Amino acid sequence: MPSAPPPQDPSFDLDQLHLALDMSEVSIWRMDIATERVHANAAGFRVLGHEPRTQGWTVAEMMQLIHPDDREAVVASAHQARVEKRPVELLVRFRHQDGTWRRMLTRRVPIRDAAGQLLAFFGMAIDVSERLRAEERLRDANERIALIARSTGIGTWEWDLPEGRSRWDDQMFRLRGLTPRATAPALDEMTQYVHPDDRERVNRQIRQAAAGGEAAQYEFRVCCPDGQVRWLASRSLPVVDDQGRIVRRLGVNWDITASREAEQERQAAALAQRESEAKSELLARMSHELRTPLNAILGFSELLLAHGESMDAAARQARLEHIQSAGRHLLALINDVLELARPGAETAHPLGPVALERLLGETLPLVEGAAAECGVSVRREPCPAGLAAWGDPLWLKQVLLNLLTNAVKYNRPGGWVDLSARVISSTRLCITVRDSGHGMTAEALARAFEPFQQAAERQPGVPGVGIGLAVVKTLMQRMGGAVTARSTPGQGSEFELWLDRPAAPARATAAPVPSPGEKPPATNGHAPLLLYIEDNPVNVMIVQELAHRRPGLRFHSAPDGDSGLRLAAELAPSLILLDMQLPDLHGLTVFERLRQDPRTLHIPCIALSANAMPEDIRQAMNCGFADYWTKPLDFTLFNQVMDGLIRRQHPPPATAD
Repeated sequence: MPSAPPPQDPSFDLDQLHLALDMSEVSIWRMDIATERVHANAAGFRVLGHEPRTQGWTVAEMMQLIHPDDREAVVASAHQARVEKRPVELLVRFRHQDGTWRRMLTRRVPIRDAAGQLLAFFGMAIDVSERLRAEERLRDANERIALIARSTGIGTWEWDLPEGRSRWDDQMFRLRGLTPRATAPALDEMTQYVHPDDRERVNRQIRQAAAGGEAAQYEFRVCCPDGQVRWLASRSLPVVDDQGRIVRRLGVNWDITASREAEQERQAAALAQRESEAKSELLARMSHELRTPLNAILGFSELLLAHGESMDAAARQARLEHIQSAGRHLLALINDVLELARPGAETAHPLGPVALERLLGETLPLVEGAAAECGVSVRREPCPAGLAAWGDPLWLKQVLLNLLTNAVKYNRPGGWVDLSARVISSTRLCITVRDSGHGMTAEALARAFEPFQQAAERQPGVPGVGIGLAVVKTLMQRMGGAVTARSTPGQGSEFELWLDRPAAPARATAAPVPSPGEKPPATNGHAPLLLYIEDNPVNVMIVQELAHRRPGLRFHSAPDGDSGLRLAAELAPSLILLDMQLPDLHGLTVFERLRQDPRTLHIPCIALSANAMPEDIRQAMNCGFADYWTKPLDFTLFNQVMDGLIRRQHPPPATAD
C-alpha cells in the first residue's frame, strides 16, 4: 500500500498566506477595543507611506489619518458593525505620508468572545485610488465626448448583431426630426426614414457591414416629418469577441446638409464659371468668324457700288464671286451654330425609315460644285437594294453634308472622296465617307468631335470654325446612332456612321417637286405659272429675276396670305412658293386653306422661309408641303425645280426612228 503523505507544518501554510497577502498589497488590520490600538500588516503601513511598527496606531492617531469629511461615516460604520453580523464595507480617504489622499475600500467584521462581548474589529483594506482615478478620467472623457457630440450634432448608435437590437441616443432621433424615445426603431422603420432613392444603397451598406469586419462609411438622405430632406453621414466600427466574431457595431451619424449644399453651390459656381468662359470663347471665335465673311461681303459690295461702272467684266465678276462665297460661308456657319445650340430635349420626336439610295443621290450633288472647284472627284458606290436607315432625313442629310464638305475642304488637288453604305446585320448598317486628304494626328482625332477644336488646326485659307463634326456627333446621338473616325496624317480620313435599320421597308422620304407621276394642273396651253406669296420686296425681286430669266415660265406674286389665296384660285398656278411669316396669316394657315379649296387642292406648294430650325421644317413637311426651302434661296435648287416643271409642262417633241 502506498505510504501516507507526511503531515504539513501549520506554520508553513500561515507563512505562505502572509506572503500572499503581502504581495497582493492587501492591508490586514485589527482594532482592539480594550487597548484602542490599531495593528496592521506591512502592506497596511506601506500603503500610507509609513514604516511598520509593532505598537500600531492609537484610534486617535488613526482618526487623524482619515479625511475629515469621512470620519463621521467611519464612526457610523463601526456602530453598524457592532449590531450586524455581516461585513460592513466603506470607501474611506486616508492621508499618505506625502500629503496626498488615498482612497481605501475597507471591510470590517466584529470579533466577540464566547459571551458575545465585542473584543475587536477585524478588517481588510485595498487601495483603489488608481482605479477610481481611471474611472473618473474615463467618465470625464465620456462626458466630454457626449458634450462634443451634443454640441456638434453627432448621434451615436450601437447594434447588437446576435440579438438584432439597436440602441440610439437622443441625437439619432433629432437628426431625423423625431422625438427621442427609449428604444431604437426596428430596421424596417429606420428604412422608412431614408430617402426612397437611397434606400437600396443604404440597405446594401447595412448588409455589408453586418457581414464584414471592416469600418463602414457612407452618406445618405433622410426625409423628416416636416418635409425637409437632410443629408447624413454614417461611420461605424465592428466589435469582436475572443473568437473573432463580430458581436456589435458602434457608429455615429451627423448632419452634413450644409457641407453638401456648399459643395453643390461650389460645383454650380464652377460650372457657371466654365460656361461663362466657354461663352466668352464662343463669342470671341464667332465674332472673328462672322466678321471675316461679312468683311468680304461689305467690302466688295462697297467697291462695286463705288467703282462698279469703271470695272471691267472680269473684275466685277470676281468681286461678285467673292461676295457669293462669303455669303455661303456665313450661311453654313449660322446653320451649324444653330444646330449645335439646340437643346437635347427637342430630340424626342418621331424617327422613321430613310431610303438611303435616294438620300445619297440627293446629297452628293450639293457638294459636287465645291469639289470641282477644288479639283477633287466625288464617287458614290450603289446602295444595296432597298437599304434604309432608321433616323431623320433632314438630320442625316446634314450629317452627310458636313462630312462630305470636310472631305472636300481638307483634301488636295486631284484627290478623291468616296461615299458608300453597307449592311452590317439585320438590324444595323454603316455609311462610310472616305477621303484622300491631309488626315489628322492621333491628338487631333481625339478632339475632332469637340466644338472649335478643328479651328485651331485647319489649313490656312480653309473656312470654318470647327463645329461641323460636333454637329455630326450630336445629330447621330439624337438618331440613336454613332459616328467613328480613323485618320492617318498625309493619307486621309474615314468616317463611319452607324445606324439602326427599320423593321419595315422604307418609303421615300419626300416626293420631288412636282413628282414625276403627278399630273400638273391644266394650263390651257400657256407656259407654267409660278406664284410666290411673300411680303418682303427684296425676296420677291430675287425670285422674279430668276423666273424672268427662264422664257418658259410665268411669274406672279402676292404680298399677303389673303391675296395669295385669291390669286391661287383665279390663276391656278403650276407651283406655289409660300413664305411662312406673312403679315396677315401664317404660312401653315394659308396652306391649309389651299387644301380646303377644290380649285387649289392639287397645286404643289413649297415652303420658302427664313425659319431654318428642323422642327419648323418637319412640321411643314408633315402638313403636306412638297418641300421646304430655307432662305437665302439656293439658286441651283430653284433652277433645277423650274427646269423640271417646264419639261413636264412642255415635253420635247418625239424624234422619228
